[in-house]
Amino acid sequence: MKKLAAGVCLVGLCLTQGAAQGAEDCITTMNQGAATVALGLYEQSCATITWNAGMITSDVTYNCCGPSAVIRVNGNDWNRLLADGKLDSLRYQKFDKSGGSYAIPFRKVVGNSPTTISGEDFFK
Repeated sequence: MKKLAAGVCLVGLCLTQGAAQGAEDCITTMNQGAATVALGLYEQSCATITWNAGMITSDVTYNCCGPSAVIRVNGNDWNRLLADGKLDSLRYQKFDKSGGSYAIPFRKVVGNSPTTISGEDFFK
């Protein structure tokens, strides 16, 4: 019985690794090729916080406190779910392009209204 309890505790500890809820050790900056920054928004398991616009390489800051996934949602479905209050507490990033600049604000739905949050608070 003691081995079972120890095993359950060990599994619980393993599952909590990397879920430090916005701790500074989860925020990491990497230098990578400038052409891969936009692709990283969709392929990285870490949420992209910021990047600088270098010509050859860019410093990209990620929040790796937990995994994230990319999901495309039909705009009409999104608006209906938002109006019905079914997206309450959902945290997401929205890729915005205006002119020649890009922004990826972090958002959280409160009730049925999206609000902007900081990248460090994405996993809180």
